[in-house]
Amino acid sequence: MSKTSTSERTAALRRALADTPQRPTETPRGPLRVIGYVRVSTATQGQNGYGLRAQQEALAAYCEAHGNELLTVTSDVVSGTKASMMHGRAVAITALEAGLADVLLVRALDRATRDELDAAELYKRAEQRGWRLMDCEGADSGEPSQRFTADIRLAVAAEERRRISDRTKEGLTRAKREGKKLGRPSRIHPLVVEEIVVMRRDEGLGTKAIAAQLDSIGVPTPGGGAKWAYATVRRVLDREGVA
Repeated sequence: MSKTSTSERTAALRRALADTPQRPTETPRGPLRVIGYVRVSTATQGQNGYGLRAQQEALAAYCEAHGNELLTVTSDVVSGTKASMMHGRAVAITALEAGLADVLLVRALDRATRDELDAAELYKRAEQRGWRLMDCEGADSGEPSQRFTADIRLAVAAEERRRISDRTKEGLTRAKREGKKLGRPSRIHPLVVEEIVVMRRDEGLGTKAIAAQLDSIGVPTPGGGAKWAYATVRRVLDREGVA
């Protein structure tokens, strides 16, 4: 059997390639389908709408500028360190993993989370399940080169949160040392507070007995409820320093 020359093999390969149907050129993908996510840490921010509204406007502007489709926006009013309570984020991720959208978009990464471990898990989940976490400042979990930058930004956010916490604790300690009253002003009338203290200190009544006594003499509850809660009585006693 004669050996096939190199030139003959090359010619045969060229013929085979010419006869093989070529794969169609992949058409450019259309606009990214985006679910926006906005978050504020306090109920006050959520009620006045400024923080949420500003974030929503930023997401809409980003999508318009980049030709993407903003399908909807979910929200949470919760600390960025409490991932288990971010129900709006969870709804968005469920939709992404059902194939209804491609991207979870936030104004800045710290809106999605302020916890470094949670951030790592979020990035891993996005990578494994085929969606992207992006923000309006250029972060994109679909771009490996962006991951290091994202980690630095999240670390800076975590450090900022730690410093704020430290300053708050220092301020509370200083206020206590100076004898300042802390917390919200009580909605309970001073005469009622005095009566609660007397019933505990002079009559030896427990919190449940005091609550029942207040109900029996018709003292209105601070929240407008039907009955005094013994936990409310306990808070009054704690505030007044009565064991």
